[in-house]
Amino acid sequence: MKNLITMIYTTMLLVFSSGTYADDHATSGPLFYGQSIGVVASDAPAVLAAMDKWRNSATGKKAPNTVVLLQNIVNGDYQSTHGINIFYPNGAAMDASAGLYAGSKDWSAFQGAFQSLVETEWENTYAIMRAKINAGDVSSATPVSIVYGFTVTDPAGFMSAFDKMWNSDVIQNFPGGVYFGQNIAAGTIPGTHFVTFVADTRGKLTEAIMAMQNSKDMAAYIQAVGGSREIEGINMFSEVQRWSNGG
Repeated sequence: MKNLITMIYTTMLLVFSSGTYADDHATSGPLFYGQSIGVVASDAPAVLAAMDKWRNSATGKKAPNTVVLLQNIVNGDYQSTHGINIFYPNGAAMDASAGLYAGSKDWSAFQGAFQSLVETEWENTYAIMRAKINAGDVSSATPVSIVYGFTVTDPAGFMSAFDKMWNSDVIQNFPGGVYFGQNIAAGTIPGTHFVTFVADTRGKLTEAIMAMQNSKDMAAYIQAVGGSREIEGINMFSEVQRWSNGG
């Protein structure tokens, strides 16, 4: 099985639920943590069925995390057809999940079924540092996200420009969710941070992104951020299904 460890910045979006996290950019620590896995699925319906069976098993229902199955729309050079996000509220939940899976027959059965249906292409882990998500921002069960991954070369210069952009009308009034994340482990592929935008539909997201790109706030940000960061990739994907706390 090919195991290309990389990052797709599929983080943040699709958090535990709309309204769970407000704009909290003054917080010094992460809001939550994520792990993402990119796979080439030979039988997408069977993958969904296997994940649903696992998350509704006795062990799966106890898992202190949220799992999201994604379908890639725009994925660049990657071959993966789907992505899986696992979100943890804190480090303790990561350890609790690992302990729960150890020796679990439910987990073993799921792994056997899942690995027979997919080829793993990449993995990464990250922290979500900021989130702009309000009740009603995202109401669809299958929202669409676009993720901008980039490498920050001048942290002080970047954050000075980014703070202003984050507090701007175009971000705070974005018709959907906005997340800012920092990569923790992403293999050898470059990239330190990402921003994810989430909206109910692909059309709504596309129009919102275009409006943002043509705004005065964006023009000011582009001028201020200068060469303090370099874009590494832009990806788009939609949510297929999510399981919170095993159900």
